[in-house]
Amino acid sequence: MEKKNIAWRLYGAGLEALRRDEIAIPEPGSNEILIRIDAVGLCFSDIKIIRAGASHPKLWWKNLDEHPLIPGHEVACTVVKAGKNVPPEFAKPGSRYLIQCDIYLKGRSCAFGYGMDGAYVQYGIIDERVWRGEGRSYLLPFREELSAVATALIEPWSCVRGAYRLKYRNAPVAGGKVLIVAPRACDEKYSAGELLRAAKPAEVAVLGFSDAAAKALEAELGVSCRRLAALPEGETFDDIFCCDLADAELTGRAAELAARFGMVNFMGRVPETLCRIDVGALHYQNRYYQGTVERDLSAPYRAAKRNTLKPGGAAWFPGGAGAMGQMHVELAVTAAEPPAKIMVTDLDDRRIEHLRKRLAERAAKRGIEFGIVNPAKLGEAEYERTLRDFAPAGFDDVVVLVPRADVVSFAAKFLNAGALVNMFAGIPAGEAAELSVCDIALRQVRYIGSSGSTFDDMADTLRAAADGEFQPVAALAAVGGMNVLKQGLEAVASAGFCGKTAILPQCPDLPLTELEKLGELDPELPGTLDRDGNYTRATEAMLLEKWGK
Repeated sequence: MEKKNIAWRLYGAGLEALRRDEIAIPEPGSNEILIRIDAVGLCFSDIKIIRAGASHPKLWWKNLDEHPLIPGHEVACTVVKAGKNVPPEFAKPGSRYLIQCDIYLKGRSCAFGYGMDGAYVQYGIIDERVWRGEGRSYLLPFREELSAVATALIEPWSCVRGAYRLKYRNAPVAGGKVLIVAPRACDEKYSAGELLRAAKPAEVAVLGFSDAAAKALEAELGVSCRRLAALPEGETFDDIFCCDLADAELTGRAAELAARFGMVNFMGRVPETLCRIDVGALHYQNRYYQGTVERDLSAPYRAAKRNTLKPGGAAWFPGGAGAMGQMHVELAVTAAEPPAKIMVTDLDDRRIEHLRKRLAERAAKRGIEFGIVNPAKLGEAEYERTLRDFAPAGFDDVVVLVPRADVVSFAAKFLNAGALVNMFAGIPAGEAAELSVCDIALRQVRYIGSSGSTFDDMADTLRAAADGEFQPVAALAAVGGMNVLKQGLEAVASAGFCGKTAILPQCPDLPLTELEKLGELDPELPGTLDRDGNYTRATEAMLLEKWGK
């Protein structure tokens, strides 16, 4: 190994605060492993970290001047050396691993590249938070069938696949905190139902119910209800019930009190006007909104909760021609039971044509009606008419791939009964969309979202890729070496490529190059691509041979 170790470290907020440093290759401590970074994917989440700096909610270090962060979380790595306390199963030099980056420490996110240094470095250190974890290791060995770049792309693919495996609880939290909000002096009788009774909440706070209605709940639950004069400040609840609220503003404020993984239930009579509902919390806090016209507080939890695209339905992917959007659309087109109609909208004509070339013919062969529209080329009225003509009954699924609440508000106008709106893009927590609570309670429209993927999602995605069920590199658009990493991030931020960008840290001088232009680097490189023009292990071997140091 050479002594030079290139690292890109973040010293503040903004891309100008990301600096190329040459640092010493660290010596692992007794509980640490020295790893060689073989490939790292560049993600728009990294752009969010860089733009926010220390204000990003997942960053642990708040003084980046004193403790700069090495970002990067889509990583394939190799063990170089391990400390004396590292178990033999993780200590063997040459062992290759994928890191499940969504790491937790005592319930708090300590993600790789967020709460600890990540993969924008040639050689780095991981400690027991990674190799031991809490209950199981966050290291997943990967098979020889996969290149390092293909392995690094497992993380975004697992996020996409995981978006259709979300699990939501079907009962209130056992021993949790409950908030029930009703109109002032409301005398409507609500029953707790068997699920809320069985949960035995530790605390029930009530706002607006008459004393008689509150006492009826107390008798059923066997717990004293805390009477509130106003919505509490600085307090959160596991389960919230908005009962017969006609006040849209109060409904929105009550929903904001949901804790992480909190469920908000809109019950009985609901506001007929639009409510401002925090949709960013769906992604980053795993909040969930559901509703019913019934006056049984357990009723919303009994309802079936679909989390996959509706077979034979109509699916819409706003922003679907971007790097992650392409993955979603490909999954939809290749699903065992695909939607009958797929609409993709995007503002980038180059990406639209790339997606059309990749997937339109495959969709047609499966009998899927496939539409791609650039809204910027249409007036608002024509755009709305195009959407309604494509799905006259409304869309059954909307996967939001644009991190903007106003896109959610717009999409909400085109939903079928029972529709599922999946907030995949990272809309900032606290940003609200104008939504119809009537749709949630009366038409069973649901809004869901998630951030990242679980260990099981990643393990299953890694297995599927190694078994040839799909090709992670189908989403790859460009590769480059360590010295052009910032240039690659600039391309991610500006949507400069029609897909993912991967960096090979051990090839520091490799220019940032689109796959279709690899012949400009070496006339032999295009011959290493497969028949579909995808990156292969042979491509990687030649790049390492010619540019590796």
